[in-house]
Amino acid sequence: MTGGVVAAFDYATNIKLWTYFSNYFASHVYVIFPIVISGLLLSGLLLSRSSTLIGSGTEEVVMAYNEDKPLDYRSFFNKMCAAVATIGLGGSAGQEGPSVYAGGAIGSWLWTKLRGRALDVEDRKILILAGAAAGIGAVFKAPLTGIVFALEAPFKDDLAHDALIPAMVASVTSYLILIAAAGSEPLFRFPGVVDIAKLTASDIVTTAILAVLCGLASLAFIGTYKTVSRILAKSMPQFYSRAIMGGIVVATIGVLSVWLYKQPFPLGLSYDLIKLALTQNTLATTLLVLFGFKLVATSFTVGSTGDGGIFIPQIVMGAALGAAFAQIVSPGRLDLYVAVGMASFLAAGYKTPLASVTFVAETTASPGYLIPSLIAAAISYSITGEASVSDNQKLRNEIDISQIAHLKAGEVMTRKVVAVPAEVSVLDFVEEYLFVYQHKRFPVVDKNGLVGIMSGAEVKPIPREKWFETRVIDVCNRHYRTADPDDNLQKIMDLMQETGIGRVILVQKSSPNRIIGVISKSDIIRELERERMGTD
Repeated sequence: MTGGVVAAFDYATNIKLWTYFSNYFASHVYVIFPIVISGLLLSGLLLSRSSTLIGSGTEEVVMAYNEDKPLDYRSFFNKMCAAVATIGLGGSAGQEGPSVYAGGAIGSWLWTKLRGRALDVEDRKILILAGAAAGIGAVFKAPLTGIVFALEAPFKDDLAHDALIPAMVASVTSYLILIAAAGSEPLFRFPGVVDIAKLTASDIVTTAILAVLCGLASLAFIGTYKTVSRILAKSMPQFYSRAIMGGIVVATIGVLSVWLYKQPFPLGLSYDLIKLALTQNTLATTLLVLFGFKLVATSFTVGSTGDGGIFIPQIVMGAALGAAFAQIVSPGRLDLYVAVGMASFLAAGYKTPLASVTFVAETTASPGYLIPSLIAAAISYSITGEASVSDNQKLRNEIDISQIAHLKAGEVMTRKVVAVPAEVSVLDFVEEYLFVYQHKRFPVVDKNGLVGIMSGAEVKPIPREKWFETRVIDVCNRHYRTADPDDNLQKIMDLMQETGIGRVILVQKSSPNRIIGVISKSDIIRELERERMGTD
């Protein structure tokens, strides 16, 4: 399903719209302003009528996975059309974000249809990532990149191991669907092929230097993108104000590019900028100017109301930086440094070093770039530390609590427990507890103590018009697990893993209805950080 959707999306966005407008802009420079602004206005309007204003589909998938939430597939049509308007009409963004969202939304939708018959709650997260892998594998004609990116994207320093096999199946299948519709030609054609046996020590040293530069440049992009996003969101709450401001800046950059270089290189997908970077006689100053143009254009496109990815813009910026470096250091190694620039810039910005390297190898059909790209990706990844273009990536998938596993739950727990009275209505529960405290689950208590657990899952089947007349006691979940304050943290973590619940209620052993406290993963992490600070 994702392969078919991505094939249609690519046809509409790239083959029909952007291919036409990129040529039209070159000879009709002043229409850039109304067309680019119209694209961002239309995208903003569609996003404003969606469940979320997030313009990067990858961010939605990462958030859904890490926060264990369903991806809202009801906004599917609006968000895909917003992406077509953004990219097809000249906004600086990539196709991978909408493609990842499409796959994740399809996975989330399938889960709702198969839930209870073939799939459990944990399978929702796996299906979302499998869909993300399918989206990347199709849009880039790069199935291995799809697999690796989907596993790397949720975390800055870990992999989502549980989704490996489903991601493999989904990515390869969507790739086969896409090439059946669009052919199997690789995304880029590099003029040379690197012979690993002929790499010199000088090549490795210069590759490392370029990786450092890409890491620093990536930090500049991350800072610019997040600053622009924050300022526009704070100073212009109306979507149309942000769209007009973003459109003016992006269009101005497009006009400057046409005046200076005859083509709107920083706009749209910017694949022509990668071709320019691979041209031997392109000046380093030209490439550096276009790098700056692309950085600003992407920040104002996705940071305003644009719907698109920032994977490809980082690839383009890395290519421009790598080519400029090659023109200064070693023009004869142009293709090598462009490939290294692409891999290292993306690894630094998205914290996906393996996906960055596999992307370069697959999309250039040149596995010879693997070794230098691996070295560069590792260096640039380290340069940026915990910085990432994503606000929703986590630092690690699992918590290593070996240092504090011996501690008792009672030593770490939160004593002030927010409990829901059994007799309140479901409407009161939603308005006064679920929305206010934003916990996933709440203990339900009556005069005798704990009687059940209440969460959004128990609310969902109840028609909204019956919320007022339905009592919490009548719908709460009475099948729950509790723990004892004397249980050690290792036992608590095992219980969390077994039940898939991040908050455990602690009760008195002699009186199982009496709540003593509650312990969550955040409590354990906080204690772990305290222990580490003390050790340091």
